[in-house]
Amino acid sequence: MDPLRPLFEEFPGPGALVLEGGCGRGQYVAYYAARGVRMVGLDFATATLSRLRRADPALRLCGGDVGWLPFRSGAFRAYYSGGVVEHFETGPLPALREARRVLAEDGVLLVSVPYLSPLRRLGVVTRSDRRRVAAPGPDAAGEARRFFQYAFTRAEFSALLRQAGFAVERTQGYAILFGLMELPLFGRALEAAQRGRVGAGSPPPPPPAAQDRASPAAPPPASLLKRLLVSEDASVPVLGASVRLLRWAAANMMMYVCTPAPPA
Repeated sequence: MDPLRPLFEEFPGPGALVLEGGCGRGQYVAYYAARGVRMVGLDFATATLSRLRRADPALRLCGGDVGWLPFRSGAFRAYYSGGVVEHFETGPLPALREARRVLAEDGVLLVSVPYLSPLRRLGVVTRSDRRRVAAPGPDAAGEARRFFQYAFTRAEFSALLRQAGFAVERTQGYAILFGLMELPLFGRALEAAQRGRVGAGSPPPPPPAAQDRASPAAPPPASLLKRLLVSEDASVPVLGASVRLLRWAAANMMMYVCTPAPPA
Protein backbone atom coordinates (compact mmCIF):
# COMPACT_ATOMS: atom_id res chain seq x y z
CA MET A 1 0.00 0.00 0.00
CA ASP A 2 3.04 2.30 0.00
CA PRO A 3 2.38 5.33 -2.25
CA LEU A 4 5.97 5.01 -3.53
CA ARG A 5 5.63 1.39 -4.61
CA PRO A 6 5.06 2.20 -8.32
CA LEU A 7 8.35 4.11 -8.32
CA PHE A 8 10.21 1.36 -6.47
CA GLU A 9 8.97 -1.20 -8.99
CA GLU A 10 11.07 0.60 -11.59
CA PHE A 11 14.26 -0.33 -9.76
CA PRO A 12 16.54 -2.67 -11.69
CA GLY A 13 15.31 -6.24 -11.40
CA PRO A 14 16.68 -9.22 -9.46
CA GLY A 15 20.45 -9.23 -9.23
CA ALA A 16 20.90 -5.44 -9.35
CA LEU A 17 22.79 -3.82 -6.49
CA VAL A 18 20.69 -1.18 -4.70
CA LEU A 19 21.66 1.03 -1.74
CA GLU A 20 19.32 2.55 0.80
CA GLY A 21 21.12 5.42 2.47
CA GLY A 22 19.61 5.89 5.93
CA CYS A 23 17.69 2.61 6.09
CA GLY A 24 16.45 3.06 9.68
CA ARG A 25 14.46 -0.01 10.74
CA GLY A 26 15.17 -1.71 7.42
CA GLN A 27 11.67 -2.38 6.14
CA TYR A 28 12.54 -1.58 2.52
CA VAL A 29 15.77 -3.56 2.70
CA ALA A 30 13.91 -6.62 4.03
CA TYR A 31 11.01 -6.31 1.59
CA TYR A 32 13.07 -5.99 -1.58
CA ALA A 33 15.79 -8.43 -0.51
CA ALA A 34 13.01 -11.01 -0.12
CA ARG A 35 12.08 -10.34 -3.75
CA GLY A 36 15.49 -10.90 -5.28
CA VAL A 37 16.94 -7.37 -5.22
CA ARG A 38 20.49 -7.13 -3.87
CA MET A 39 19.72 -4.48 -1.28
CA VAL A 40 22.32 -2.88 0.97
CA GLY A 41 21.08 -0.85 3.93
CA LEU A 42 23.33 1.81 5.46
CA ASP A 43 22.63 3.81 8.60
CA PHE A 44 24.58 5.57 11.36
CA ALA A 45 22.36 3.93 14.03
CA THR A 46 24.46 0.81 14.47
CA ALA A 47 22.46 -0.47 17.46
CA THR A 48 19.37 -0.64 15.24
CA LEU A 49 21.38 -2.42 12.53
CA SER A 50 22.53 -4.97 15.11
CA ARG A 51 18.92 -5.73 16.03
CA LEU A 52 18.04 -6.11 12.36
CA ARG A 53 20.95 -8.46 11.79
CA ARG A 54 19.83 -10.64 14.72
CA ALA A 55 16.29 -10.70 13.31
CA ASP A 56 17.48 -11.60 9.81
CA PRO A 57 21.18 -12.49 9.38
CA ALA A 58 20.77 -12.59 5.58
CA LEU A 59 20.24 -8.84 5.27
CA ARG A 60 23.14 -6.79 3.90
CA LEU A 61 23.66 -3.98 6.43
CA CYS A 62 26.41 -1.44 6.94
CA GLY A 63 27.07 1.26 9.51
CA GLY A 64 28.10 4.54 7.96
CA ASP A 65 27.47 8.16 7.03
CA VAL A 66 25.54 9.11 3.86
CA GLY A 67 27.92 12.07 3.50
CA TRP A 68 30.97 9.75 3.42
CA LEU A 69 29.94 6.43 1.91
CA PRO A 70 32.27 3.42 2.34
CA PHE A 71 31.70 2.14 -1.22
CA ARG A 72 33.60 2.38 -4.48
CA SER A 73 32.52 4.82 -7.16
CA GLY A 74 29.81 3.58 -9.51
CA ALA A 75 28.99 0.57 -7.34
CA PHE A 76 25.17 0.80 -7.35
CA ARG A 77 22.51 0.71 -10.04
CA ALA A 78 19.99 2.45 -7.78
CA TYR A 79 20.10 4.50 -4.59
CA TYR A 80 17.11 5.30 -2.40
CA SER A 81 17.22 7.77 0.48
CA GLY A 82 13.96 8.80 2.07
CA GLY A 83 13.74 11.63 4.60
CA VAL A 84 17.46 11.70 5.42
CA VAL A 85 19.49 14.42 3.72
CA GLU A 86 17.34 17.28 5.06
CA HIS A 87 18.63 16.64 8.59
CA PHE A 88 22.12 18.06 7.98
CA GLU A 89 22.27 21.66 9.17
CA THR A 90 25.02 22.51 6.69
CA GLY A 91 22.77 21.27 3.89
CA PRO A 92 22.23 18.13 1.79
CA LEU A 93 24.88 18.73 -0.88
CA PRO A 94 27.65 16.49 0.57
CA ALA A 95 25.25 13.55 0.81
CA LEU A 96 23.90 14.20 -2.70
CA ARG A 97 27.42 14.38 -4.14
CA GLU A 98 28.29 11.09 -2.46
CA ALA A 99 25.13 9.57 -3.96
CA ARG A 100 26.33 10.72 -7.38
CA ARG A 101 29.76 9.21 -6.79
CA VAL A 102 28.57 5.71 -5.86
CA LEU A 103 25.87 5.56 -8.56
CA ALA A 104 26.57 3.92 -11.91
CA GLU A 105 26.30 6.14 -14.98
CA ASP A 106 23.10 4.32 -16.00
CA GLY A 107 21.77 4.32 -12.43
CA VAL A 108 18.86 6.10 -10.77
CA LEU A 109 18.57 8.07 -7.53
CA LEU A 110 15.29 8.26 -5.62
CA VAL A 111 15.59 10.83 -2.86
CA SER A 112 12.82 12.42 -0.82
CA VAL A 113 12.82 15.46 1.45
CA PRO A 114 10.13 17.50 3.26
CA TYR A 115 8.18 19.54 0.74
CA LEU A 116 7.62 23.25 1.17
CA SER A 117 4.19 22.94 -0.43
CA PRO A 118 1.81 25.77 -1.30
CA LEU A 119 -0.05 24.89 1.92
CA ARG A 120 3.09 25.55 3.95
CA ARG A 121 4.21 28.55 1.90
CA LEU A 122 0.90 30.33 2.26
CA GLY A 123 1.29 30.22 6.03
CA VAL A 124 -2.02 28.44 6.61
CA VAL A 125 -0.49 27.51 9.95
CA THR A 126 1.88 29.87 11.73
CA ARG A 127 4.30 28.02 13.95
CA SER A 128 6.96 29.53 16.15
CA ASP A 129 9.31 26.58 15.63
CA ARG A 130 9.85 27.30 11.92
CA ARG A 131 11.45 30.08 9.96
CA ARG A 132 12.44 30.73 6.37
CA VAL A 133 16.15 30.77 5.51
CA ALA A 134 17.80 31.88 2.28
CA ALA A 135 20.07 28.83 2.06
CA PRO A 136 21.13 25.84 4.18
CA GLY A 137 23.71 26.70 6.80
CA PRO A 138 24.40 26.61 10.54
CA ASP A 139 22.61 29.11 12.74
CA ALA A 140 24.53 31.99 14.22
CA ALA A 141 26.08 31.53 17.64
CA GLY A 142 23.57 32.08 20.37
CA GLU A 143 20.58 30.83 18.36
CA ALA A 144 18.06 29.63 20.96
CA ARG A 145 16.35 26.99 18.81
CA ARG A 146 17.89 23.65 17.88
CA PHE A 147 17.99 22.65 14.23
CA PHE A 148 15.83 19.70 13.13
CA GLN A 149 15.35 19.68 9.35
CA TYR A 150 14.83 21.69 6.19
CA ALA A 151 11.83 21.70 3.88
CA PHE A 152 12.35 22.67 0.24
CA THR A 153 10.27 23.89 -2.67
CA ARG A 154 10.56 21.73 -5.76
CA ALA A 155 12.67 24.40 -7.48
CA GLU A 156 15.04 24.74 -4.50
CA PHE A 157 15.80 21.06 -4.15
CA SER A 158 16.01 20.51 -7.91
CA ALA A 159 18.72 23.19 -8.00
CA LEU A 160 20.68 21.36 -5.30
CA LEU A 161 20.38 18.10 -7.23
CA ARG A 162 21.75 19.78 -10.35
CA GLN A 163 24.69 21.12 -8.31
CA ALA A 164 25.37 17.55 -7.17
CA GLY A 165 25.47 16.27 -10.76
CA PHE A 166 21.94 14.95 -11.30
CA ALA A 167 19.18 15.55 -13.79
CA VAL A 168 15.68 15.47 -12.29
CA GLU A 169 13.49 13.22 -14.41
CA ARG A 170 10.26 13.56 -12.40
CA THR A 171 8.87 14.26 -8.96
CA GLN A 172 6.04 12.90 -6.84
CA GLY A 173 4.55 14.39 -3.70
CA TYR A 174 3.39 11.91 -1.07
CA ALA A 175 2.31 11.61 2.58
CA ILE A 176 -0.70 13.82 1.86
CA LEU A 177 -2.45 13.13 5.17
CA PHE A 178 0.61 14.26 7.12
CA GLY A 179 0.66 17.44 5.07
CA LEU A 180 -3.02 18.07 5.72
CA MET A 181 -2.41 17.68 9.45
CA GLU A 182 -0.96 21.19 9.34
CA LEU A 183 -4.53 22.40 9.00
CA PRO A 184 -5.58 22.80 12.65
CA LEU A 185 -9.06 21.23 12.45
CA PHE A 186 -8.00 18.41 10.14
CA GLY A 187 -4.92 17.65 12.22
CA ARG A 188 -6.84 17.44 15.49
CA ALA A 189 -9.50 15.20 13.92
CA LEU A 190 -6.89 12.85 12.48
CA GLU A 191 -4.99 12.64 15.76
CA ALA A 192 -8.24 11.84 17.60
CA ALA A 193 -9.02 9.07 15.11
CA GLN A 194 -5.51 7.66 15.51
CA ARG A 195 -5.85 7.61 19.31
CA GLY A 196 -9.17 5.80 18.91
CA ARG A 197 -7.55 3.06 16.82
CA VAL A 198 -4.74 2.61 19.33
CA GLY A 199 -7.19 2.58 22.22
CA ALA A 200 -9.23 -0.10 20.50
CA GLY A 201 -6.23 -2.41 20.71
CA SER A 202 -5.30 -2.61 17.04
CA PRO A 203 -2.27 -4.91 16.63
CA PRO A 204 1.08 -3.30 15.79
CA PRO A 205 2.74 -4.10 12.44
CA PRO A 206 4.91 -7.25 12.44
CA PRO A 207 8.64 -6.78 13.06
CA PRO A 208 11.12 -7.46 10.24
CA ALA A 209 11.71 -10.98 11.59
CA ALA A 210 8.12 -11.91 10.81
CA GLN A 211 8.33 -10.97 7.14
CA ASP A 212 7.93 -13.80 4.68
CA ARG A 213 11.03 -14.31 2.58
CA ALA A 214 9.25 -16.68 0.22
CA SER A 215 7.81 -15.60 -3.11
CA PRO A 216 4.77 -13.50 -2.21
CA ALA A 217 1.26 -14.31 -3.32
CA ALA A 218 -0.69 -11.70 -5.24
CA PRO A 219 -1.86 -8.99 -2.82
CA PRO A 220 -5.60 -8.80 -2.16
CA PRO A 221 -7.46 -6.02 -3.95
CA ALA A 222 -7.41 -2.77 -2.02
CA SER A 223 -10.57 -0.93 -1.11
CA LEU A 224 -11.27 2.38 -2.81
CA LEU A 225 -10.65 4.25 0.46
CA LYS A 226 -7.26 2.61 0.95
CA ARG A 227 -6.30 3.31 -2.65
CA LEU A 228 -7.06 7.00 -2.15
CA LEU A 229 -5.89 7.64 1.42
CA VAL A 230 -3.09 5.12 1.90
CA SER A 231 -1.73 4.33 -1.57
CA GLU A 232 -2.54 7.84 -2.83
CA ASP A 233 -3.42 6.18 -6.13
CA ALA A 234 -3.86 8.85 -8.79
CA SER A 235 -5.12 6.27 -11.31
CA VAL A 236 -8.53 6.00 -9.58
CA PRO A 237 -11.09 7.27 -12.10
CA VAL A 238 -12.30 10.84 -11.42
CA LEU A 239 -11.09 10.90 -7.79
CA GLY A 240 -7.49 10.40 -8.90
CA ALA A 241 -7.45 14.03 -10.06
CA SER A 242 -7.93 15.10 -6.43
CA VAL A 243 -4.92 12.97 -5.43
CA ARG A 244 -2.77 14.68 -8.06
CA LEU A 245 -3.91 18.12 -6.85
CA LEU A 246 -3.18 17.27 -3.21
CA ARG A 247 0.24 15.87 -4.10
CA TRP A 248 1.11 19.31 -5.43
CA ALA A 249 -0.69 21.45 -2.86
CA ALA A 250 -0.39 19.65 0.46
CA ALA A 251 1.99 16.68 0.39
CA ASN A 252 4.36 16.42 3.33
CA MET A 253 7.22 14.89 1.30
CA MET A 254 8.49 15.15 -2.26
CA MET A 255 10.26 12.32 -4.08
CA TYR A 256 12.77 13.18 -6.81
CA VAL A 257 13.67 10.61 -9.45
CA CYS A 258 17.07 11.51 -10.86
CA THR A 259 19.69 10.23 -13.27
CA PRO A 260 23.38 11.17 -13.42
CA ALA A 261 23.82 14.24 -15.59
CA PRO A 262 26.47 14.08 -18.32
CA PRO A 263 29.66 16.02 -17.58
CA ALA A 264 29.47 19.70 -18.53
